[in-house]
Amino acid sequence: MLKFLGFVVILAVQGGCNAQTSAAYLLQSHSLPTDLNFMPTLGNGHLGYTVYGDAIFMNGVYNGGSGNSKRARIPNWLNITTEVCDRFGCATDADVAVNGTSYEMDLRDGYFRSRTTYNGLGFTLEQRTYPHKYYNRALVYEVVATRNSENAARANSPQFLRLSQHPGNASDAFEFVVVSNGSSASGDYRTLRGRTEILEFERFQPSPQEIFILFSQYLEQPLQLEWPTWQAELRHRIVICIDREQSVALKELQDVLQLSASSLLEKHTDAWHNFWDRDFSIALVGNAPELSQIINAGIFYLANALPSLSTNQANEPFYGLSPTGLGRGNLEADYQGHSFWDTEIWMLPVVTHFGFEYGKQLLDYRGRKLEAAKYNARSKGYRGARFPWESAYTGTEVTNPCCPEVAQQEIHISPDISFALQKFLAQSGDWTWLCEKAWPIAAEVAEFVVSRAACEEFRPVCHLLNVMGPDEDHPDVDDNVYTNAVSKIALEFAEWAGGHCGNDSTELFENWRRVNDRLLILHDTELDYHPQHAGYVVNTTVKQADTILLGYPLRYDLSNTHLNDLNIYAKVTRESGPAMTWSMFAVNHLTSKEEWVGHEYFERGYKNYVRPEFKVWSETPLGYEGSANFLTGIGGFLQAIIYGYGGISFVRNNDQITMIWRIGTVPLGVDEVQVNYLRYAHSTCRWVFGDRYSRMNCGARTGPDFYMLQGKKRTLLGRSFNVTLVKGDEPVHITF
Repeated sequence: MLKFLGFVVILAVQGGCNAQTSAAYLLQSHSLPTDLNFMPTLGNGHLGYTVYGDAIFMNGVYNGGSGNSKRARIPNWLNITTEVCDRFGCATDADVAVNGTSYEMDLRDGYFRSRTTYNGLGFTLEQRTYPHKYYNRALVYEVVATRNSENAARANSPQFLRLSQHPGNASDAFEFVVVSNGSSASGDYRTLRGRTEILEFERFQPSPQEIFILFSQYLEQPLQLEWPTWQAELRHRIVICIDREQSVALKELQDVLQLSASSLLEKHTDAWHNFWDRDFSIALVGNAPELSQIINAGIFYLANALPSLSTNQANEPFYGLSPTGLGRGNLEADYQGHSFWDTEIWMLPVVTHFGFEYGKQLLDYRGRKLEAAKYNARSKGYRGARFPWESAYTGTEVTNPCCPEVAQQEIHISPDISFALQKFLAQSGDWTWLCEKAWPIAAEVAEFVVSRAACEEFRPVCHLLNVMGPDEDHPDVDDNVYTNAVSKIALEFAEWAGGHCGNDSTELFENWRRVNDRLLILHDTELDYHPQHAGYVVNTTVKQADTILLGYPLRYDLSNTHLNDLNIYAKVTRESGPAMTWSMFAVNHLTSKEEWVGHEYFERGYKNYVRPEFKVWSETPLGYEGSANFLTGIGGFLQAIIYGYGGISFVRNNDQITMIWRIGTVPLGVDEVQVNYLRYAHSTCRWVFGDRYSRMNCGARTGPDFYMLQGKKRTLLGRSFNVTLVKGDEPVHITF
């Protein structure tokens, strides 16, 4: 039955903030991954780096022409190590007891630290690193050395610290010059100016990009800090600030250095606590400690690649969420820091729950690159906007020269973006945004699809020829069923949005409708399934989820045909496929009430993809080479929890947006899933669900009343509501 009730570099602080961090948020290891690519990647939407890596990257800063464009590598001057020494030498690993070093990724506080205890020498060394979430031009390194009280005055106690930087090789992306060597007497700081070497595409980037790097302390040689034997504790911090404007970086550094190390760290951890407590979190009740950590790590790695919404100085425009995040992108394995369909299809449906502003920043990137997308279409002889398969600074095509067929044929990226606009509207209910931001993109995408379609002269049938769908093992095919389906959705959305936003171009809408009505969706009537493309032969191996996406996320076909698609393509999807493939099988089986199959695919989608030490994702399973910090896989995994197990979806039906909510289930070993917060229209909801119930407590300060439809019954909910579904209840539709 249904129940309703109305209504810069910084040093660590002694003891560390993670004293109160629960096990679900604290990833600890006594050893490092054998492949350091699987160290945590940290960022704040402006700057990012991988712990112990040789690169810092900055939002929107790329170097290289066209397909050779990649994130411009800044040497990682934050990669600092500290040794503790006396006049005879420095402490070594031999002085450390077994498991005497702990490496910790504190997800709740947002920093990485190492802590080493030298029992025989009577001291502890703690090092912490993080990109500041509020002072987001600042990267922080902290070190604290502490003598044990009983050994504080020992003759052989360490007498100084030695700090060394390990930035890696010189950058081939920038020409660096020293603007200032820094002077403690004048209050000046070591300042470098860097200019990128090669333009991405001159038409849309007439000049190189320029950045300024300011150091609170620059270590040309190892820095020696005296540590008298009578002194119980020694602290030091180094801060690096980076921005396009020297004045912005300088102000950031000055503001940071006015704070004590503890105050600066507290400002950072408070910002992360606000995210976890006010923006988004998922908690599990039951016996699933590792799954809890994997969920929290996934949320963290995804969130720390996004811009902070509250910062000391205004953010620059955001340049997209690439598959491996902001802290990676110099290598082909990191997809060079480019943006793909991964953003809109795999990550945006989760990011939107962090807050609508996060989602808007991702989609605004596409809006700012609309002129480049129109140029891409014209250059190939088409109308409208053809978004590139890979996008970076200019919004022109930057796909690696190795794979021209991918750039030419994966045209589904454009309707993918239009689909994402519609899904964002269906969840946010932001009609002003629809007309100001979404409609101009949707209209140009529709024009591209129509100009790209090949329509037969004597039959009412249109085709998309010489394309590649998500399954990149099959290039140059006709009528890939995913591409055609998402294109039909894009055409319908553009026509509706144009009418809603006051466009009265009857001829334009008729052209879109005609292609939409005629665009071919392949269907094998004998086997009752959708062939992936024209000429597809049953039992042919495919790379990844493609045709099965017609169910979730597209909601294009939810019939028995879709169930047959799931069964047919499950048998032929290759084992080495990317992580999100199995998450999509999981969602589709869970929403089809095939729960045990869904459980199997859900576990398959993460267990062989997550490296154990710091829960960092790989694109491919253990034993195969693939990208590290694979946010795309995280996005698919979290979608499986929210939309698969949780059983919700957001849809638009003409001018009505609706949240469809059904009783779902929970992962194996879990008794209850608690989501804080789910966002729908003008409400924010606490959502709890188990195997036999699902409860939402939603509140809105302003906006129209909500009402609920269940079968033929309509119930007024008001702005705030508390509703519980139990096993056996029909799905409900909540709208306003």
